[in-house]
Amino acid sequence: MKRDAIAKKEFRYNLKKHAPLYFFFIPSILFVLIFKYVPMAGLVMAFKENPRMLAAATPVQAILKADWVGLENFQEMFSNPEIMQAMRNTIIISIQKLVFVFPIPIALAILISELRKGAVRKTLEITMYVPHFLSWVTVGGIFGAILSENTGLVNNVLETLGFARTAFVSNKDTVRGVLVTSHAWKNIGYSSIVYMSAILALDHNQFEAARIDGATKWQQILYVTLPGILPTIAVMFVMRVGSLMDAGFEQIYVMYSAYTKETIDILGTYTYRLIRDAGLRPQYAMSTAVGFFNGVIAMVLVLSSNYLSKKFLKNGLW
Repeated sequence: MKRDAIAKKEFRYNLKKHAPLYFFFIPSILFVLIFKYVPMAGLVMAFKENPRMLAAATPVQAILKADWVGLENFQEMFSNPEIMQAMRNTIIISIQKLVFVFPIPIALAILISELRKGAVRKTLEITMYVPHFLSWVTVGGIFGAILSENTGLVNNVLETLGFARTAFVSNKDTVRGVLVTSHAWKNIGYSSIVYMSAILALDHNQFEAARIDGATKWQQILYVTLPGILPTIAVMFVMRVGSLMDAGFEQIYVMYSAYTKETIDILGTYTYRLIRDAGLRPQYAMSTAVGFFNGVIAMVLVLSSNYLSKKFLKNGLW
């Protein structure tokens, strides 16, 4: 009881001390409530028949009048081979991005932090950050031009070296590699900012002590830098695992075609087609069921990855 009383007293003290700062949270809280939590009321469509929007005065009335069907939408979802294929593609593409792209910003941040020439460092930072601010339409156009089968730079080089030309973007066997590569090119520079900030916050006396003890540069990185930024790595890893069911709708929508549908059609593009290609009666119920399932899996991934991170790395998101 005494400990609880002390905790409550500290909470009231901090609340009073930092009261003006809490006003800055109000816009964020309102935004989350209005655009994140209120729309969750529409999840009831996952357990109802597809609402007849044109037969009701308002969409809300159409949803309320729709009959309850229980888990029929989910049963249909798991028996639909297209949805299962989209789910497999989502998981495969996300895991490829996680495995091949996630470590690169960490290594890049360490590399830049070790550079001694300020001009080179500033030039690298600027050039690495620029791609993040380009839209996926622009990035898709750049990679489409570079990887073009007939006029692309990559195929011109391959032909000069004696290899056959390949339609990288429109080939279902190579398009996943294009997705991972373009994702890395666009995001690794900007993602490295978090790790660079964590490195700058480290105690430089530890590096000095390591140098005095005769530690090489690699040993300093291995035994000082990496353990120091491990909490940041753990948090970023948990957040990335939580988005495994989101393989990147905008990127894939830009590079999507009938030739590559088999290997890059993800849950996001599939549910989009349920609305766009359904004519006068879009499949709101089925798309909601798919989105609801997607959200549940994402929540499980966040909770489990955070648990494992705290157990093995002693750090987590909370």
